[in-house]
Amino acid sequence: MLTVKRTINFSLRGSVLAILPWVLSALLTLLLIYSLFAIKQIPTPPEKDMLVRKVEVALPVPPPPPPKIQTQSTKQQSSSVSIDLLSLGGGLELSYSDKPQMAMPEVEHLEKPDFGMDSLKIQQRMTFDMPLLAVESLDQVPQVVSQEYFPPPRSITKQGLKRASTLVELIINTQGKPFIKKIVDPFHPDMVPVIRKWVEKARFTVPKKDGRAVQAIYLYGIHFNYGRS
Repeated sequence: MLTVKRTINFSLRGSVLAILPWVLSALLTLLLIYSLFAIKQIPTPPEKDMLVRKVEVALPVPPPPPPKIQTQSTKQQSSSVSIDLLSLGGGLELSYSDKPQMAMPEVEHLEKPDFGMDSLKIQQRMTFDMPLLAVESLDQVPQVVSQEYFPPPRSITKQGLKRASTLVELIINTQGKPFIKKIVDPFHPDMVPVIRKWVEKARFTVPKKDGRAVQAIYLYGIHFNYGRS
């Protein structure tokens, strides 16, 4: 009897062990199906509403267009300007030909300008760092020490004049050399060259102030005597 019971027990255990894996597989399958079904039943939260706002972007104002170059006005101005060539130069004439030639106006006489060359010599020969003193303030009035005779002009001899008194403003330097500053009274217009020659060759005593040589301004009367026999 014991042998039969043991055989039955062993056969039961073997069948149980053989069925157990299938049972476990079935349970796992059921559990998985239940899990999927439970997941589907969970309510999903509602999606949040998205607020869309309209943003206006202000673009920068474009720069103004560059000003137009006024070429027409300049052309009009340039075309309106005219040069009167005939009025320039006292009647200049232009001959429009293959070989243009200039016709200069005929001038009968041109007066020679009177330039005071003595004033230029004053600038070259005088010492400008020394003041000009009047003869009244000198130790003594300068005297003529040398001079030359110059014949009178024809206009003087034709009139029979024997004496020509002139008045000249002189500047005498520290060597006694006179220069003409101004011919105050030439007595006659033709006497001007004679006065200039006389001053060029004349010499005075050195003007002094307190024993020292100075430059002096002297209003001097030159008397030309032509009454020689």
